[in-house]
Amino acid sequence: MGVKEEKAKVRSELGTIRIRPDERKKASDLICKRISSLDEWMSAKTVLLYAPLPDEPDILCLIDYSKTICFPRYNADRTYEAAAVNHLNDLVPGKFGILEPSDRCNKLKPTEINLTLVPGVAFDKDMNRLGRGRGFYDRWLMDLSSKKIGVGFDHQLLEVVPTEPHDAKLDVIVVPSQATFI
Repeated sequence: MGVKEEKAKVRSELGTIRIRPDERKKASDLICKRISSLDEWMSAKTVLLYAPLPDEPDILCLIDYSKTICFPRYNADRTYEAAAVNHLNDLVPGKFGILEPSDRCNKLKPTEINLTLVPGVAFDKDMNRLGRGRGFYDRWLMDLSSKKIGVGFDHQLLEVVPTEPHDAKLDVIVVPSQATFI
């Protein structure tokens, strides 16, 4: 079985796991507590968050407007950029139905971001991440010089995640039960 098939298998297997809303809230709260206690979080001035999908940890309680808060914005050329928001009302549904900064939000340079929170389908102890399968996000993550924190639920932390050369490495992975560092 090739890497692409292995990735598809992991996505399929993990895609069958459903988390009840009360379990998601409890797990998300634990994740946010772990992240907010990290030195990387406390020292960051500009943080790239993500707008969570229903099967991802909700990290929006981390929003702290004493920091510059930004979110990914998808472009027509299949790339991403970061744009700062002043309020959650600045987020609008984007290309894939995921909330992203509206066009009136200011774009940031990749070098302006100190910390990036990264969702995923799966993570492993070697700081690998398995995304949803298009590769756009991984290519963009490679351009960001910020520390990258993978964010997921306990069942998403696997022994080994299949990877390819374009897959971005993380610096920290946080799940409700632990934070794993390089």
